Amino acid sequence: MTLIAGLNSGAGRQGAARALKKVKAVAIALGIAVALAVPLLTANNFYIHILILAYYYTIYAVSFGLILRTGQLSLGHAAFAGIGGYCSALLALKFSIPPAIGILAGAVVAAITAWGLGAVILRLRGVYFILVTFLFGEIFNLVTIDAKDFTGGANGLIGLPAVRIADFTFRSPPTFYYLMFGGAVFTVLFVYLLMRSPVGRALESIEENVVLAESIGINTRRTQVLSFALGSGLAGFGGGLLVYYTQFASPDYFTIWESINALVILVVGGRASIAGWLLGVAFLTPLPELLRDAQAWQHVAYGVILIVVMMFFPGGIVSLKDRLFPSSERSS
Repeated sequence: MTLIAGLNSGAGRQGAARALKKVKAVAIALGIAVALAVPLLTANNFYIHILILAYYYTIYAVSFGLILRTGQLSLGHAAFAGIGGYCSALLALKFSIPPAIGILAGAVVAAITAWGLGAVILRLRGVYFILVTFLFGEIFNLVTIDAKDFTGGANGLIGLPAVRIADFTFRSPPTFYYLMFGGAVFTVLFVYLLMRSPVGRALESIEENVVLAESIGINTRRTQVLSFALGSGLAGFGGGLLVYYTQFASPDYFTIWESINALVILVVGGRASIAGWLLGVAFLTPLPELLRDAQAWQHVAYGVILIVVMMFFPGGIVSLKDRLFPSSERSS
């Protein structure tokens, strides 16, 4: 009887798991359909602007999360977004390279830069790695401000052309919405598939225990460099999209505070899963706009939210699912 009960219990859990997968698939399909219909459902560019920013921060936060999965915290992530943004802008303004090609080229340059930097600094651990990436971000910010003839200085680069793909032009918010949405979907899908691959499993093992990962034959340094380069390249891709959306490349877009912002998004949403990263983006992206009339309170609000989440939801907002719908194994 005990064996039969165990089999029935196992079959029930498998059936529940399959049903949950179907629900998730339907929810994702419905969410994509609604997202594609947004520009057709509203003529208010403010709402479209908020969603475009949410899609940008999706690219930015997911790329940051990919690096964080190796147990390394980079405070220079915004600099790589800036490399992609400035590179794509300069290619268009100085060499008349089509923006679509420039955005991809900027992502590649950011990835190559991260690969070279990571090969050196990923020998460092803990606070030393954090400090070096912080220094890299500050150097990038100083260069963009001081190299006025090249980067436009504090005034930035203006006059960027519109992005054209085939015969379609992405300039107005309703049209650029689809380009940023496509970039966000690509980034999430890429990282999702990567995390389900042997490389992703190696990243998780490194995050859990570097020494143990090395003992089973994983080349931890090469895997960390790969993660650092891919995450930084995706950040550069997002940075390129951002500057073409705003039609302006500014040092203010790529400061240390943007790197910290990505970290807050991941901690609030839940740093252990892509679903948590997306929840963090959805929760925190509208906040600056809601507090636009009280800018002095923005950082206070972020701090309060972060403290509350860390105190009551150490696993982030996504951990509410486990509390509201505990598994049968936990409840037994």
